[in-house]
Amino acid sequence: MTFATRTLTIVQQGRRTPVPVVIHQPQQHPRHWECAFEIGWPEGALQFNAKGADGMQAVYLAMQAIAIRLYSSPYHAAGELVWGKPGDGYGFPMPKPGYPDLIGEDRIAQVP
Repeated sequence: MTFATRTLTIVQQGRRTPVPVVIHQPQQHPRHWECAFEIGWPEGALQFNAKGADGMQAVYLAMQAIAIRLYSSPYHAAGELVWGKPGDGYGFPMPKPGYPDLIGEDRIAQVP
């Protein structure tokens, strides 16, 4: 079941391609919680899972994993991936080791 969605955009040579990011409702397992998420890249959607001690942690870890995948994408490296204004970031929390890669509002909101 879908918990939250956000659509980013790849802008290449004036053409706009949507990149849906979907976070699914966390599911309880006997020893952990799991939160599935997917990123709908143009070459095909990639699906992942984040695991946590409870549902809240699983969602938070999923959001961090999304940030890592967005910022490490070739679309980010080329400056083609946008959400809102170009250069403002994507609105997902980044783990501390990734802070140097943050741009725009992501950098302002997360880096002291």
